[in-house]
Amino acid sequence: MQYILTLLFLIFLAFYSNFVGKIFEKIKLPSLIGMMVAGLLIGPYGVNKVPSLALNIAPTLKDIALVTVLFIGGLGIGADQMKKIGRPAICLSIIPASLEGFAIAYLSTIFLDFTFVQGAILGFIIAAVSPAVLVPAMVNLIENRVGQKKSIPQLLLVGASADDSIAITLFTSFLAIYFQRIDGGNFDIKTQLIMVPISIIASVFIGWGMGYIGNRSFLKIKNINYRLITTFAICLVLRFIENRFHFVLYNSLLTIMSFGFFIRYYQGERYREIHQGMNSIWKYGKIYLFTFVGMAINPRLVGGYFFIGVTILAYSLSIRSIGVLISLVGTNLNYRERLFCVIAYLPKATVQSAKAGIPLQMGVVGGEIMQAIAILSVLVTAPLGAIGIDSTYRKLLKEE
Repeated sequence: MQYILTLLFLIFLAFYSNFVGKIFEKIKLPSLIGMMVAGLLIGPYGVNKVPSLALNIAPTLKDIALVTVLFIGGLGIGADQMKKIGRPAICLSIIPASLEGFAIAYLSTIFLDFTFVQGAILGFIIAAVSPAVLVPAMVNLIENRVGQKKSIPQLLLVGASADDSIAITLFTSFLAIYFQRIDGGNFDIKTQLIMVPISIIASVFIGWGMGYIGNRSFLKIKNINYRLITTFAICLVLRFIENRFHFVLYNSLLTIMSFGFFIRYYQGERYREIHQGMNSIWKYGKIYLFTFVGMAINPRLVGGYFFIGVTILAYSLSIRSIGVLISLVGTNLNYRERLFCVIAYLPKATVQSAKAGIPLQMGVVGGEIMQAIAILSVLVTAPLGAIGIDSTYRKLLKEE
């Protein structure tokens, strides 16, 4: 009976969230903001009408949706575009997140009376850009042929996928430093930093390997449905491996995007058949992704840290924006296109919702403050970034 009720609830949730999303579109706001609000209202921190089983499977459903859109993002990147975006994409994956994370670490010593290590733990929770917000927006631009001459959506897609690796690795590293200091031990951060580029290279290599194997085997199947099911199943397995085993040198999100890129590279125009099938899955997947992200937001935690949190975010987002502009030095982007890249790199949601409570759970001093400000960063930047992207791309980018 519980399973039937949960299934009925998920069907209701699709209609309910889609309806709220349409209302937000009517008032010229992105539908994803409406879906997040829908999740917040019905979720544990709203009227709390979500079955426990639905909450238990929410991370899995979010993962499936995130895998879908990242794979679509990879399919949207051509080899010729990759040549254009190589250096600035690498810079975008490293510089903005690093500058923002360390800026928050420093600001936390002033506003929150944290040590630098405590501040860095908070900083690298917040520093990750949200693939849940940025990737669907860039996929939409690719489909509508916006910014394609200079491959701007592809540039942001690749940069954002590796940006999370940098932020999460440094978050984990500073957590380890914190507990090593408590225990009186030593921690070699140089080794951890060396692992970042190695993990990126390893993840791309795995994506290439799966694309190469697929081109030699299952992608030769004539039936498009079998090809689509097999390809999507491999994407889900790649994500499951990271969730289950937490390999240090493996970023499943980057691997999945690379897998999509190499399928397009090897398959030529045949990739479009898989692309269309994945778009059909994403049509429903995005509803659950944004709705469950909204359910994970607890605005009650913000409380007394609102003004301090907003002050820290104002400074840190300014530093992040400078990092984006530094990353784009030497490119052929004009000032309007650079401004769009700054706006697109603002939103936070996925990583912050997942990691906000970890310091508190692990007993880090000030963990409750870190959780409050991380949640605040979602409440401020997710709407700011989503609305900013949606309202400016027509003015700042060229439609091909």
